[in-house]
Amino acid sequence: MQTAWNFATEQSWDIVIAGGGLAGLSLAAELSAPEFAHLRVLVIEPRTSYLRDRTWSYWSVSGALPQRWQGLAKTLWRKWRVSDASKNLLCESRTAYAMLPADAFYEQALAQIRQASHIQFKQGYSLHNFRSAAQGLMLEMLGGESLRCGCLIDTRPPTVQSPQEWVQHFVGWEVQTQEACFEPECMDLMAFDQQTKGLHFVYCLPYSPHSALVETTWISRAQHRPDYEAEIKQALLSRFKCEHYEITFREQGALPLWPAQTSPQPNVIKLGRAGGALRASTGYAFTATLWQAQYVAKSLQHHLSQSISLQNWIPVLPTISRLDDWMDRVLFRVLEDDWPAAPGYFLAMFEHVAPDAMVRFLSGRSTWVERLAVMNSLPKLRFLKAAFGGEKLE
Repeated sequence: MQTAWNFATEQSWDIVIAGGGLAGLSLAAELSAPEFAHLRVLVIEPRTSYLRDRTWSYWSVSGALPQRWQGLAKTLWRKWRVSDASKNLLCESRTAYAMLPADAFYEQALAQIRQASHIQFKQGYSLHNFRSAAQGLMLEMLGGESLRCGCLIDTRPPTVQSPQEWVQHFVGWEVQTQEACFEPECMDLMAFDQQTKGLHFVYCLPYSPHSALVETTWISRAQHRPDYEAEIKQALLSRFKCEHYEITFREQGALPLWPAQTSPQPNVIKLGRAGGALRASTGYAFTATLWQAQYVAKSLQHHLSQSISLQNWIPVLPTISRLDDWMDRVLFRVLEDDWPAAPGYFLAMFEHVAPDAMVRFLSGRSTWVERLAVMNSLPKLRFLKAAFGGEKLE
């Protein structure tokens, strides 16, 4: 049971981290280092316990993860498929695709945080609002309690605000099957079908011939509400020939791809998806979030070494490159103009761009030459029109 917390006696902090998910825990783990021991750091998190609630995946390119998080991946694949009803592309890359269940990350992060006496971790509390106050901010919790801090790190992920917002939404099942249904050495990165409401594909991470994570994923406007469970059942039956299975884990999500931007506020730093870590065309944010957290910690260390007040600390976070963001926006203009043609554009990229170059592009680490190769794989007139004559993407 969550014990009562007396804000009246613990109301002044140097740094408050709002949210103890990926971004909040990764930053708190960075701040657990001895060089920050003179700071009073508080993490507030609504959940009262940590269980596996999601799966993170990423391409394990060189330097993909900061040192402290290396070695957590549970499964790796170097062979992967991209397909639709008429084409099946089998790709193999030197860079592995890695899967990490969230509970493995939570366990390691919490172990590091608990070793730091200067960090307090309070579960069962949520930030409601905040405002400027003398020498920092006044924070109001849900329930009416309040506290002061010099700097707020807001890691709360953005939520869907409008039916017209661009969203990547998905539901996934981990299944255990009676029949040998899966090829554990090769994952399905994208198995497309033609749709009129958005881009739809099935994603499968096979762990063994009898177990896999199977997800149905959409990129569309938020107003589109598919029957996710029917789609997964159909994929298991028609694509993987699975008739008898047990669902051992479920996950779901809705990720705003271009969340509404708010004006910067003094003493407030947004981190993670709220801080621009999400790549719209892929939905990847895991590795970018970990690097943002490390960057913030290094920036803070440098700032404090200059004996400057926290109120004057404004780190500029690394985010998705402006060029990659522009390319994603052009792609989405083209996709929405003709959703049934969308799978063909993706298949063209994977067919005509070398697998390792494509992996670097998806990871946001491609060279100019590799970006040009991606552009060259697509219908030039169609994309040029969208790039230079299209309407502004909402």
